[in-house]
Amino acid sequence: MPSVRSLSLCVSLTLLLLSVALMGSCQPAGVPATGPAVSEAEQAANDLAQDVSLLHTLNRLDLQPAQLDPLLAVAQQAVDARAKAEPARQAALAQLVPLLREKRGLLLKDQDVPEELDKHLHTAQAKVEEADEQVASATLAVVPELRKVLTEDQVAIITGADEARAQAEDLLGWIRQLSAGTYAEEGKANAEQLADPAVNLTAADILKVFDETRKLSATDYAAKKGQYIAKLAPLYSPTVDAANQALADLLASSRLPSLLRERGAK
Repeated sequence: MPSVRSLSLCVSLTLLLLSVALMGSCQPAGVPATGPAVSEAEQAANDLAQDVSLLHTLNRLDLQPAQLDPLLAVAQQAVDARAKAEPARQAALAQLVPLLREKRGLLLKDQDVPEELDKHLHTAQAKVEEADEQVASATLAVVPELRKVLTEDQVAIITGADEARAQAEDLLGWIRQLSAGTYAEEGKANAEQLADPAVNLTAADILKVFDETRKLSATDYAAKKGQYIAKLAPLYSPTVDAANQALADLLASSRLPSLLRERGAK
């Protein structure tokens, strides 16, 4: 039976820094604190990988020519918003780095780390996390503008709401093909398991949809299934916050404006 779509979460730099601050460096003696500079080829590979991922999404959206310029404007607005928030983040990192360097030096000599230093590290880390949230919030603030440019179907593709409809359709297809005996055992149990007060769907509501669709002929179901799918899709749809975050993730890529320009946006 279809499962609720899960959203991947990225591990932030701040969490990595926190683990280093709390546990110390795991690098062997003699290894420099920072790795070699990223080569031109490696940077190119990273950029191209981002482009490929973004282009998969853009191609699925089937953007119309009239959408390109407004979408570029929104993408640039997100870039500018992050740029305004970035100095505070860099300032917070600048306070954190010397403290991390001091702790690393002590651990390298196998010396105890003063409690006061760890307190300063926690305070500095909190400032970095706050700055990270401000940068993320700057992108989220542009999401309403992105929704104005995209169609409802395009938003559904980015947020996963289209997958929710597919999952609801799969569920109804499975329910319809059950034998009478199996449905007697599975129908109510599944309706109870799926019931979600957060989207105003009780077990009785879901069971009613099951019962009604099972009574329809193949022809009638084909004609009416859209309305039944719409009733159950909220069970699988992302929350408003998750949907907004998915849209913000699209805007968060610094590669988006350049790709849109290559597509013809001005």
